[in-house]
Amino acid sequence: MKKLLSLLTAFTLSIGLFSCTNAKQTNICIVKLGTHTSLDEIESSIKNRLIDKGYGSEKYALDFYNANFSSADSASIMQSIKNKADVVVAIATPVAQAAYNNLKDTTPIVFAAVSDPMGAHLVSSLESPKENITGTSDEIQVDLIIDKALEINPKLSKLGFIYNPSEDNSVSNKAKIEAYCKEKKIEVISSTIQNAGEMSEVASVLVNKVEAMFVTDDNTVASAMSVLSSICREKKIPCYTGADSEVKDGGMLCVGINYKLLGETTADMVISILEGVKIKDIPVKVFKDNLKTYLNTSYIEETNISIPSSILNDPNLVKITDND
Repeated sequence: MKKLLSLLTAFTLSIGLFSCTNAKQTNICIVKLGTHTSLDEIESSIKNRLIDKGYGSEKYALDFYNANFSSADSASIMQSIKNKADVVVAIATPVAQAAYNNLKDTTPIVFAAVSDPMGAHLVSSLESPKENITGTSDEIQVDLIIDKALEINPKLSKLGFIYNPSEDNSVSNKAKIEAYCKEKKIEVISSTIQNAGEMSEVASVLVNKVEAMFVTDDNTVASAMSVLSSICREKKIPCYTGADSEVKDGGMLCVGINYKLLGETTADMVISILEGVKIKDIPVKVFKDNLKTYLNTSYIEETNISIPSSILNDPNLVKITDND
C-alpha cells in the first residue's frame, strides 16, 4: 500500500510538473520598421517598461523583429507571427499598416509613433477604435515648429522639405506644412528620396534653393539625418525636425515629444489588453500637449545662427549637444 501511495504521489507530481512546464506562453511580438535613433529609442522603452511591469518573465515572451525598411519584410514578418503572437506592437506607420492588413482579424495590434492613424487608414475613430488596433501617435506639430523658425528668421520666405513619398505619414505632413506656410507666405520647395543613400545628392541641390530645411518623422530621412545635418551646417542654414531624436542626430531644433515617454505609454496599452481591456476602450494617445523645444547647441556654435532670447529663455527648452 505504501508503494502504491508513493507511485500515485509521484505520478500526481509529474502531471503537475508537466502542466506547469507546458503552460501556454503569452507572446508579445514587437516589430519595428528599421534601425535609427527614434525607432531604437521607442523599442527600448517599450521593452524596459514591459520588463519593469513583470511582462518579461517565463510566462511572457518578448520577441523582436526588424523589417529593415522593407514593405515586403514587414508583411512577411506579420505572416510568420500570425499564429504565434498574442499581441503585436508595430513601430512606425508602414509596419502598423502591414500588421493591420495581415492580422486585424486575428490579433490585437498596438502601434507606436504613427503620425496620422486615420489618414493611414488604421482607425476610423481615435476615441473608440473599432478595428482591433490602437496605439500612440507622434503627430507633428507643424505650426509650432514653423513658428519657431519665424522667431529665428522673421523674413523666412523659402523652406526646403525632404521626404519619402512612399511613407503616408510624410505625405500627410507635407500637406500640413504647405497649408501652414501658405498662411505665413513661405514658399515650400520639396524634394523626394526613396532611400537614405540618395540624401547627399538631393540635399546638396535643395540647400542652395532655400533659407532653412524642415524634415518631419520620415523614417528614410531619419536614417540619413547625419548627412542632412552636415550639408545644412556647411551652408549655415537651420535644419528643423519633427522629432527630438533627429535633433540628437544632428538637426538644429524641434518642438515635440520625448520618444521614451511614447514608448512607455505604448507598453502600458499592451498591458491593458493583456489584462482584459477591450481595444475599443483604449483611445489612441496623440502626444500634442506639454511639448518641449529641443535645441542642438553644437549646431548653433558651428553655424553661428542667432537664437532669440524668447527661445533661449523658454522654460520648456531642452539643450542637446552632438554627444548626447
